[in-house]
Amino acid sequence: MGRRRKTTLSHRMEYCTARVLQALICVGPAGIARETGAFLGAVAFSIVRIRRAVTMDHLRRALGNEFCEKELVRIARESYRSFGRMTFEYARFPRLTPRRIGKTVSLVGAEHLDRALEKGKGAILVAGHLGNWEYLATLPTMGYSVTFLVGEQHNMLVDGLMNKMRAKFGGEIVPLTGSLKGVFRALRSNRVVVMLSDQDAGKRGTFVEFFGRQASTPYGSGRLAAATGAALLPGMVVGRGRGRHEIVVCPAIEPPPDGTPSDEAAHFYTQAYTREFERLVRSDPEQYFWMHKRWKTRPPDESAGS
Repeated sequence: MGRRRKTTLSHRMEYCTARVLQALICVGPAGIARETGAFLGAVAFSIVRIRRAVTMDHLRRALGNEFCEKELVRIARESYRSFGRMTFEYARFPRLTPRRIGKTVSLVGAEHLDRALEKGKGAILVAGHLGNWEYLATLPTMGYSVTFLVGEQHNMLVDGLMNKMRAKFGGEIVPLTGSLKGVFRALRSNRVVVMLSDQDAGKRGTFVEFFGRQASTPYGSGRLAAATGAALLPGMVVGRGRGRHEIVVCPAIEPPPDGTPSDEAAHFYTQAYTREFERLVRSDPEQYFWMHKRWKTRPPDESAGS
């Protein structure tokens, strides 16, 4: 179980505000909600300029050799619009039914998941912040037993609200804090363990190459795969326009040779899935969460950067 935090008056006010906003977003048609979110995202980029400098720096470093400055600005703006759109879509989860999911969300690469589960050791689906990643919560409606490994919010009331929406479709929620027993139990039960693993991991991460630059990356999924023999599969959720989404599951990462030390095996898996993430992001850079300080932590032999 995760740590219990004290609930303050500020937390209660934040929670009430979130519930009111969610109720308002759920009132109108889905299309209007999506476009309102996209509009507010554009405002955040062009007028409020929240982390605009960080976003542009990341895009120049990652894609500057492939796109001109004008195109990079367009990609950045669309990234903000995508984030605004996904935020409003996520707020509308209470109105999302299995029937609607069947019409708007498709699974590409189901055969890779099925092949992994045939071994009876479970599967680890490691995903990134592309498109509307929260739609991974719909996997149980497609016939899979799923355990979601999630980070905890500082506000436990908001944390509970978010996890309630994630569990709406039948998935099990396990917090990152103190999660090992729950995760091992899930894999022994041949479940799909889903986790997001593409953000800066600080000094506790392992450094792998992402867009030609060393990035501190969580390696827990690699350790799990090495320790349990469960297949590790990279994946993303890609928006296809007009409220349609594809959960894209890539083939399982080929494991390192037998006898590889655990630390080396974890690094091997982490670099392999990060390489797949880069390929997917290059295909749809407008949908990636570029405003996160992905390269904030630098290797010991480098100076600090963002």
